[in-house]
Amino acid sequence: MVAPDNEKSRLDDAARAGWLYFIAGHTQDEIAKMLQVSRASAQRLVSLCLAGRLITFRLEHPIAACMELASRLKARFDLVHCDVVPTDPAAPLSNAGIAERSANLLEMTLRSETPVIVALGTGRAVRAAVERVSPIE
Repeated sequence: MVAPDNEKSRLDDAARAGWLYFIAGHTQDEIAKMLQVSRASAQRLVSLCLAGRLITFRLEHPIAACMELASRLKARFDLVHCDVVPTDPAAPLSNAGIAERSANLLEMTLRSETPVIVALGTGRAVRAAVERVSPIE
């Protein structure tokens, strides 16, 4: 089915707005002036560009593979939370990445206004994580 002309025109405008915003780096105010629309319309066009998958992004960083694996693990094992952290190629047996991320999560949990129960195991990674937790008043 072919899109009606006004819908096609709107998608064309959304593609232009998306390109101007994400590729050319223009602000929504600048895009509004270029496309001769209101700022709110420019914002809606950029949103339509994303919602319509007219533009996609690829993260070019080692953390992207970690995030993808974490997402698959969450789905596969029905996990509430899962993080996969990169390791230092020079020290693949180091637990520094795990300890740092665990300490960060532990701090966020302990600072929460909502009462929580925290249980910790034993081992080098847990010890390293606890040692990295900042003092909490």
